[in-house]
Order: sequence, then C-alpha cells, then structure tokens
Amino acid sequence: MDALYAYAVLPADAALPGDAAAILPGAGFALVRAGGCAALVSPVPRAPFEAGPATRANDPAWVAERAAAHHAVVAALPGAVLPLAFGALFSGPGPLAEWLAAREAALRAALAQVDGCAECTAKLEEDPARHAAWLDAHDENLRDLARRASEASAGTAFLLARTREKRLAEARAARAAMMAREVAARLGRHAHVMPEAMTALVRRADLPALMAELAATARELAESGIALRLVGPWPPYAYARAAIAHA
Repeated sequence: MDALYAYAVLPADAALPGDAAAILPGAGFALVRAGGCAALVSPVPRAPFEAGPATRANDPAWVAERAAAHHAVVAALPGAVLPLAFGALFSGPGPLAEWLAAREAALRAALAQVDGCAECTAKLEEDPARHAAWLDAHDENLRDLARRASEASAGTAFLLARTREKRLAEARAARAAMMAREVAARLGRHAHVMPEAMTALVRRADLPALMAELAATARELAESGIALRLVGPWPPYAYARAAIAHA
C-alpha cells in the first residue's frame, strides 16, 4: 500500500468505526493524530484513485460505488466529524499529520461547531406551467394586461401579449427568488445557514421542528407550482468543505 485514503477529520480521542466497510475491500482503518485532531484513514494503493483514461477513477460505476462506501463510513462515525472530499489521498502518516497540525486551531473550532449537528439542504423546484397559472390567477397586473389584450385591436393585442409574456417571466423569477429568501430565513430560525444556497447546519435536537416548519411551507407552496423538499439530514459535507478551505 502506497497511500492513505482519508475519510474525515475527527477529535483526537475518536475511536475506529465498528461495522463499517472500508473504501476498498479488506483495507481496514487507522487513525493519524496530530495535536487535538485526528484523521480516519485506510491504507490503499494509489493507482485506482489517480486520474487517467485507463484508471478505475475513469469508471463512473466504480466511482459511484466507492463514493457510496466513503459516505457509509462517514455516516457511521459518532460525534463530531468533518468529512473530507471523496478521493482525498496522502502519501503517508507524516504528511497527513503535518497537514492536520498546520490547521489544528481551525479544525478544532470547526469540530466544536458541528458536534451534535447534521446538515440539510432545502430545494425549491418550479413547475413552470402550474406556477404561471397561479400567477395568472393572483397577479393583478397580469390579469389587467390579459383584459386589455382581449379588448384591443389585433396589433395592440399582439404587443400587449408580448408585454404580458415578459411580465410573467419576471414575476416567476421574482417569486422564486422571494420563496428562496423566505425558506432560507426559516432555515435560519433553526440552524446555522451556510454560504451554500439554502444549506444549513442544524442541531439534531432541532431537526424535528425544522422539518415540521418546512413541511408546512411545502404544503403552502404546492398549489402555486413550487415544490419544496428537504434533503438530508447527513454529515456536514458543505460545512466541512468551507471550514477546511479557510483553515
């Protein structure tokens, strides 16, 4: 084995996972510690993970299978965890320990932030036809343009119809943006909202209240052609990505 595959940064007193399967069959697990942090790793051959036309990393099915294994390991870890991106390789314990030590203060602060938390993302999906129909029924300006077009001469009606199409597109975009801001605000009442759009770090104890509020919002929006769904909860991938980038 000529590389260490790194799954996540953990507190220094973390234990090895129990029943999880490693990134490659039979690889096993180890912890590399530096100061107040540790990284969970598996010894692996470097070749399968390297980019290139003839490598396993170029096989979408293999990558999907390995990415699922990576997630299964991360999801099985108890306590505070900062997941690393799929495919993170280090040449050995020494370079990895140096990497941890150089970022120790920032990594420990991030671990304290994610302790007891999970990450979730709210997604808004528009049904253009249903949303347009809802706006037609509720937007006074659009109704007025439609009325004026129905009463105008052919040339004027054509111009009014074009104006109405433009206003409808603007109204759809404006309402979608407004809904995104409102959902982000609702996330923020229960969670630490991330820079990534509508993604939040939520204390696990607060998840039921957040999910209930967003379920009510989803019911309110459903008739208007905008669907809302909550993806997660899962380990704090986006938070870890941002924290490590700035460490």
